[in-house]
Amino acid sequence: MPAPPPSITICHLARGRSDAAWWAAVVAEIHAWAAPRQLDLRDAIWLLPYSALLAPARRALALRGGWQPRVETIATLLAQCGPRAAAQPGVDPVIDRLQAAQWLLDHASGVDWGGAGPRAFAQAAESLARTAGEFRLAASAQAPPLRDAWWQRARSLLAQGTGPGAVERALARVALEWAASTGAGEIDPLLALKPAAWIVLRAGGADPLADAVMSQGTVGLLLDADPPAEAPFSAVVELDPPAEVRCADAEAEAQAACAQILADLQAHADGTVALVAQDREAVRRIRALLERFGVAAVDDTGWRLSTTRAAARLMGLLRAARHGATQDDRLNWLKDDPLGSEHTAALAALESRWRGERVSDTVAEQADALWRAAQARLAPLTGDRRLPLSIWCERVAQLCLADEREAARWRDDAAGRAVLATLRCEPPHSQATHWQALARRAQMTLAEYTDWVDETLADASFVPPHAAEARVVITPLARAMLRPFAAVVFPGTDERSLGAGEPAPDLLGPAVAAALGLPDPAARRQRETLALAQVLRLPHVTLLRRTAEGSEPLGASPLLERFRAALPPGRDLRPHHPCLPNRTAPRQPVTPPAARATGRWPESLSASAVEALRACPYRFFSRVMLGLSEPEELDLPPDKRDYGTWLHAVLMRFHSGRGESPTLDEDRARFSACAWAQSAETGTPEGELLPFLASFEALVEPYLAWWRGRESAGWRWWQGEQDKRIEPPALGGLALKGRLDRLDRDGAGRIELLDYKTVSVDKLKRTVADRFEDTQLAFYAALVLGAPDAPPPADLTAAYLAMDDKAAPLPLRHPDVAVSAEALVANLAIELQRVRGGEPLRALGESDTCEHCEARGLCRRDHWSAPEEPR
Repeated sequence: MPAPPPSITICHLARGRSDAAWWAAVVAEIHAWAAPRQLDLRDAIWLLPYSALLAPARRALALRGGWQPRVETIATLLAQCGPRAAAQPGVDPVIDRLQAAQWLLDHASGVDWGGAGPRAFAQAAESLARTAGEFRLAASAQAPPLRDAWWQRARSLLAQGTGPGAVERALARVALEWAASTGAGEIDPLLALKPAAWIVLRAGGADPLADAVMSQGTVGLLLDADPPAEAPFSAVVELDPPAEVRCADAEAEAQAACAQILADLQAHADGTVALVAQDREAVRRIRALLERFGVAAVDDTGWRLSTTRAAARLMGLLRAARHGATQDDRLNWLKDDPLGSEHTAALAALESRWRGERVSDTVAEQADALWRAAQARLAPLTGDRRLPLSIWCERVAQLCLADEREAARWRDDAAGRAVLATLRCEPPHSQATHWQALARRAQMTLAEYTDWVDETLADASFVPPHAAEARVVITPLARAMLRPFAAVVFPGTDERSLGAGEPAPDLLGPAVAAALGLPDPAARRQRETLALAQVLRLPHVTLLRRTAEGSEPLGASPLLERFRAALPPGRDLRPHHPCLPNRTAPRQPVTPPAARATGRWPESLSASAVEALRACPYRFFSRVMLGLSEPEELDLPPDKRDYGTWLHAVLMRFHSGRGESPTLDEDRARFSACAWAQSAETGTPEGELLPFLASFEALVEPYLAWWRGRESAGWRWWQGEQDKRIEPPALGGLALKGRLDRLDRDGAGRIELLDYKTVSVDKLKRTVADRFEDTQLAFYAALVLGAPDAPPPADLTAAYLAMDDKAAPLPLRHPDVAVSAEALVANLAIELQRVRGGEPLRALGESDTCEHCEARGLCRRDHWSAPEEPR
């Protein structure tokens, strides 16, 4: 680092705790320096490293009394000098991305960016914008007369080199020319201020811009709070060492951090506790734990704007409008849009229809009307045409702000206002000249615009309003320095999170970056080391780290080991084991529920309802008595059940219109035609049906051979997909109903009930092995035998017809099905009589039944307490 000019005085500050007394000593140094020079401090400017230090500095000045210097940061001072040109890289990330994309297209440097793919192009634009901003800041740190020479030197350095990295060098040259074309330097407006003196507080490493500003003044004071670079921990080794907490895993680390924060808040009733956000995932978990204890926290840096509800609402609108939007996308948007909230009944009906449920004609008309209104609302965004970015933003603004209530929802929400401002959907942001010029040139489809919005909101930060009483401050390491915290809790001090030394993705090599004064990996590591050293000066520091990440051991941070090595012999970090406060709660065992059927009974029972009663009475209670069901998922690819439904319909088409004695070729042709006709009717894309069509093609020849052989034996297809309903007197007015897949009849009047199955043959064999446990065929046989045209029981047989097996079609017969049907109805009558008499419907908890039961959460099967053993 070059030596400061003679007019600048360097004052190395005290190395003790950076508390209120330390700030008072800093103010005393300023006054002691100004007094012999007869400087009027009210005409001086004191520059701080970042804005969070403004309050403690001004408080210390106020306690001292007398004339005070103007206390600012580079950023706050520049903000008072008027708006900066948006075309300059590093000023506005949204403009930067568009400008970088335009520079890439206009100055390709031999690279075909148009054919590189959208992802590669976006990454190149991001690297270009970041590097151009770094070039501009580095050039701004040069004295104005020396900048032209700096630009020339940068060009000569970037012109050197061949071999690998040609694309990166080309991008770096484009970034350099973009930065050079913007003209004035970052700090040029400050050079015209001419204060009586510049006072700069240095902490966490030198600030090139602040040093450059001070070097242009007539007199200056550099307050250096940093220790020597070769001994960064020399200022803290004599202080009480911080506490160290070693945790087994991430959850243990989060709980220990939360416990330590609670303890610090209790120990320092009037103080603020810092939570260093070195590991963001850990901090999110810690914050969730703090909320359980009612502790509010303030996040200095906020969170990504894309995570706010307002951003999610806008992304829902864009996803619902795009080509190929799923029904889930559309429903998610409608449920959060005024159009859906004003027509809740129609929205519920629309969702039911999309899930394949039946609704009344009146409700269906309301659902159709709502969907037509939704399509009209989305119309300005639909289509595949490419439009300027400015047009897309205008249309989004019209959709969001045209309705007064919807506009109020956006403008009354801080995050909503931030989304509109970030995307330039409202004046004055939308009317900026440079934005308009770039946005008119950027042509996008709706899909590309949606991606642009997503990336833009993900890059923007949002700091929500916080409670004034919040006493926990979440802050990054570099912004925790010198702040008057009562205690510091620092999770993530392991080798992976702190001091890992992983280089950022740069277009410049370390040697070129160091030669031009840009941040290189060594400089970044040094700044992180100094920031850690400054934080260790704060009182009551607790360092937490986990010793493993899954099965991989994790060591301490190399910076922490360096600090440990600097401690005097016999001293080390203090082992600490904070624990969350215990709470005594009364024992509340969860027992299997036993419901009573006191409500209104349904008019009829299906085979699945009877199967539910036999498998688990509580499942019967949830399905039949409460009428609960698991909603069908939307937009899922076809599964085996869909294949079974499709195959049922194909076989129905094939047999219902089949003539007498067709040839084998005619049967083949008819089978194929029926399959294609059914696929067209369902509207399922052919690509999604391919796995099942392959199974069907393998089934055609075996099925035709089986059926033609069956025909030779005298059997004929008689009925298919027949709805049956009976009212056995023993059930006390309760009907049984169901749909029969197929009934075949032979010349002697015998009838065989066939039920198509696409499950495994082994499962079907287990089902029919004990005929009194097979509910479905016995139930369907009861429907046939209870009908007015029922055959004699001896003439009825039943079988499952396996359709998805190597041996398919394979009939698996239920022996003496008429006897099973009679027993099923008789036993069902007994069970229903007991239930009506008050017998509870208990949850049995058998593993096979519970494994795929939709009522598992309702009966809380996974939370049942183990039965207590008798004492």
